[in-house]
Amino acid sequence: MITIEALHNFPKIEKNCNLGTEIIKTIKNENFILHNNDVLCIASKLISKSAGLFIDLKSINPSQLTLRLHQQIPRKDPRLIQVIIDQTEDKNGKKLQISKNFIGGWLPNGLFLTSAGVDKLDANTAMVLPRNCDEIAKKISEDIFDQLKVRVAIIITDSDGRIDKKGATQVAVGLYGISGLRKSRYEDKTNVETICDMLAGSAGLLMGQRGKRLPIVKIHGMDYVFGKTATVKDAVN
Repeated sequence: MITIEALHNFPKIEKNCNLGTEIIKTIKNENFILHNNDVLCIASKLISKSAGLFIDLKSINPSQLTLRLHQQIPRKDPRLIQVIIDQTEDKNGKKLQISKNFIGGWLPNGLFLTSAGVDKLDANTAMVLPRNCDEIAKKISEDIFDQLKVRVAIIITDSDGRIDKKGATQVAVGLYGISGLRKSRYEDKTNVETICDMLAGSAGLLMGQRGKRLPIVKIHGMDYVFGKTATVKDAVN
């Protein structure tokens, strides 16, 4: 049986810190039980905040391309559109997808995310995703093993939307310890599921969106073989 449980009372991250240390400290304080092969899902906002990945929008000067794109999607701050372009590392805007009120972008690691993973925190501050979420997931897993002697997989999740549906869900943007794909065979056909996104979406049932303050969720009972070479890139086209 699979169970999903959130870690409560995790401190609010406001500045650079060692996230692994903070997670382990809270796990100990809350007597939060971890077992080998549990999957720990962590909201990307924690990763970004602990790494200090804030953008001062007052320092952003939108390009002429950005101003033209803003006419297509006027609800988006043009400075934010510029940051989105910068995150795709394509100054020509060819890695963007814009449709009605939607803007998405392809990141250098091959992931496609709403707003290219850029989140506006207030009128003049934005936050971006780390470039190395797989490596960060590995470091957190190893820290937990070193301190608690429990081997857990880590999935870093981010809020993401779709053009054809309202609202958002959670998807995996980094992982360690568990394959991003699950394969099975029926008769002569191989079926492939993006298990990392399924688990991220399941964690989202408790995580919710901004303001709920349940950024870390444990999934227990998942049947998988722990592996040290799995990355989210394996699940990207």
